[in-house]
Amino acid sequence: MEKIAGVRLSTAAELTYCSPGEIDLKIGDYVIISTNRGERVGRVVLTPDQVMAGSTSGPIRVIERLATEDDISREHQAKDKAKEEISRAQAYAARINSKIRVASLNYDLAGNYLDIKYTAPDQQHRREGDLFKVFSKNYSESINLSKVGDRDRAKETGAFGVCGRELCCSSWMTTFPSISIKLAKDQGLAPNPSKISGVCGRLLCCLTFEVDAYREIAGTLPKVGKTISTPAGKAKILSINYLSETVRLHFKDTGEIIQISVAELRSQMGTTVRPIELDSKVEAAVRIEDEERQKNLLAVLTPVDTPPEKESDPSRKQPEKRKQDKNKSRSRRSTTTSKSSSSQIARRRPAGTKAEKTSSEEKNSPQTKNRRRGKRGGRRRNPESESSRTD
Repeated sequence: MEKIAGVRLSTAAELTYCSPGEIDLKIGDYVIISTNRGERVGRVVLTPDQVMAGSTSGPIRVIERLATEDDISREHQAKDKAKEEISRAQAYAARINSKIRVASLNYDLAGNYLDIKYTAPDQQHRREGDLFKVFSKNYSESINLSKVGDRDRAKETGAFGVCGRELCCSSWMTTFPSISIKLAKDQGLAPNPSKISGVCGRLLCCLTFEVDAYREIAGTLPKVGKTISTPAGKAKILSINYLSETVRLHFKDTGEIIQISVAELRSQMGTTVRPIELDSKVEAAVRIEDEERQKNLLAVLTPVDTPPEKESDPSRKQPEKRKQDKNKSRSRRSTTTSKSSSSQIARRRPAGTKAEKTSSEEKNSPQTKNRRRGKRGGRRRNPESESSRTD
């Protein structure tokens, strides 16, 4: 199996895979690489035993030999010459268009090839031929033009960022991450271009470094400006400090502003602290439904397991005895009343006489009718009584 080593041609350049042949390489060794644009000096960052099979990409270069002190000195001379010529190249490019910016110049060890990288507006791609003619007229080397973006220009030029340190892209970053304004919003930064943009004019690459930590903190918390329901009343989230991990709340009822830790608020979310939307949309409907159910509810029957009755339990026999005593007293009273009424009738009615008339017969008798009439209009003489008296 062929051995493959990883080499970088500059500090933060992309990894170039090379075949070392029979050369024993170590990390940090400087080697001479043969390319189609002359010989270049590179630094070994991956030895053949550290490169996994099938993980290589791009063309496989060939390592000619280990670099000597003479090769290293010539490499430094080529870099110094490129720094001196970049200002002159910029002047030539300004003749074509003042908006064209030369990013970098790179010479090979022999000085026969010159690679020029530049940036230009999108509508100036048609002037590339004129730019190539200007450079070919003023430089004797073989010219190779390549247009790059603003980030690549900052990477090639090198500078210091707003943090005071060397740019990440020119010191250790090999590729540029995809960045959007949403990354700044997730970290609570104001969308101010002057504060979240780098020297290249694009969004800061470091916005992608800690966004996962910010999202982890804010993942279980409501967003800034949202209203939550707490045991002390409704509160509005004013701000979230991700560095100190604290949250500022403003209570609408009292107007008080307090500051609590993220861990404390996170532990109460979903129990005593809830979003106001959940309380108004979901829980309010459930609460109203429960109230209506309680209004329409008559009774709730719950099954109860009663133990079997025991004969020795006197407390359970007392109510039964009371019922029996009441029934006996009622029967005695009924018998005594019937006997007294029959005895009274027997005393009043002499033996051998007929029974007294009932109240209904007595009312309908002619004697009672005559009595009533007599009371109203005086006594009336009975013709039968008068005839008996004359006789």
